[in-house]
Amino acid sequence: MENVLTYTIGAMQNMASVTILLTILAGVILGILLGALPGFGSSQSLALLFPLTFAMTADQAILFFLAIYSAAEYGGSIPAILIRTPGTPAQAVTVLDGYAMTKKGLAKRALRISLYSGVIGGLTSTIIFILSGTSLAYFGLLFGPGEMFALGLFGLSIIGSFFGKDAAKGFLATGIGLILATVGSSGFGGIRFSYDQPYLMEGFPLIVIIIALLAGPEAFRLLVDHRRTIENLELDPGAKEESRERNRVTLADAKRLIPTWARCSVIGTVIGAIPGAGASIGSLIGYSEEKRWSKRSDQFGTGIEEGLAAPETANNAVVAGTLVPTLALAIPGSGAAAILLGVLISKGVVPGPLMFQEQPTFIATVFVGLLFVNVMLLFVGFYGTQTFSLIARVPRRLMGPFVLLLIFLGAFAFDAFIPHVIMVIIMGALAYVFQKVEIPVVPIVLAFVMGPIIESNLSLALTIHEGDLTNVLLRPITITILIIAFITAVYGLFSRSGDQANPDKTA
Repeated sequence: MENVLTYTIGAMQNMASVTILLTILAGVILGILLGALPGFGSSQSLALLFPLTFAMTADQAILFFLAIYSAAEYGGSIPAILIRTPGTPAQAVTVLDGYAMTKKGLAKRALRISLYSGVIGGLTSTIIFILSGTSLAYFGLLFGPGEMFALGLFGLSIIGSFFGKDAAKGFLATGIGLILATVGSSGFGGIRFSYDQPYLMEGFPLIVIIIALLAGPEAFRLLVDHRRTIENLELDPGAKEESRERNRVTLADAKRLIPTWARCSVIGTVIGAIPGAGASIGSLIGYSEEKRWSKRSDQFGTGIEEGLAAPETANNAVVAGTLVPTLALAIPGSGAAAILLGVLISKGVVPGPLMFQEQPTFIATVFVGLLFVNVMLLFVGFYGTQTFSLIARVPRRLMGPFVLLLIFLGAFAFDAFIPHVIMVIIMGALAYVFQKVEIPVVPIVLAFVMGPIIESNLSLALTIHEGDLTNVLLRPITITILIIAFITAVYGLFSRSGDQANPDKTA
């Protein structure tokens, strides 16, 4: 207990830094702005802003990205509520009651409920994360290189099985990511798949893969799919006659929403801890469960507060929930989590069970920082919502060139190297095509991030056991994890293929 208190005090001292606080503030503002762009999600926001972490310390970088992640999930509710256009996929459910409230002239009330719900979901899930994540530290000493290798394969089995609509395509994408990770120096001597091209000697930079595969398709989608889109930005006439009194959120309102906030905070945290689920599933399950529990279930979709608070609480609670497998097990649960993992690795921080033993102050900083992020989000959101709502009115046909320009600048800023920009263009275009044929791109990024971790741990385990693969694989924890990974992969392939063959069952 004394150690925990010591680490927490150290984390609080870190948070007292003006630089850290300004970094969090910048992350919150940028996250809301980017999240409020229709169709631009947290993964794309993090990928686009990845270059800004080059000059940051590990503490600053992770808190900056956690601020963006949390704020983008809230920012996506702004266009969903005001113009019936979800800012992120997770806000597809928010549209149902949020926009209905706007048509009643309650836009400000809806935005405030969304803000309060998101902050409460984020704070609650952070507390749950503190209680559950730290308990994993006791298992850290049981994990050596062989166990980490098996854990990596388990992560790949989950990624391939549950990302995308088809497990076969999920595993195909995972394989592509692993192949991309093998290009260049192996780290153990020798160059692979470079074909004597100088720009491939060091392999594909992580920043190039993240920007190209996560932000690139969005830019091409905006350029191609919305080149002639004309948005109807006029709201219902009733929205222009908002009453200040009707738009207030009172203590009585908050008291009535407490059960909703409590249920959906837990749901979002649990869903976030499941690799592959993400905020979209969290908000959908939160909404459906709240409708099942509510005494006014027949009014859902007509503009009631519970119908708005449920998905917004759940999708923000997913943020902290996602950190459990990402930091404790080195298994990123979503595209955004993969980018967080990439940031840590780029700063020399390797997530996993041992992290809680070896870097407790850093973990405590993440815990405390998440609390600060949500408090900052409440402050900025409360005073800036009306200003941020203007972002929702930017026509999507104008956003494409702007996003593409930011992608070019981000790729070039990494190393001032033109081939990196060309890589981003080619991979971004391919990722756009992949999405058209329903090959998910998130598993490519996840596998690219995890590939080197798996390879390095296997090499180290073989070195320790003098090249005897049997000794590596037959250790109790290792073989148990490998069996679970195999069962997961087989189950994913057969169950998902069965769903594809029987669409009525899926529906």
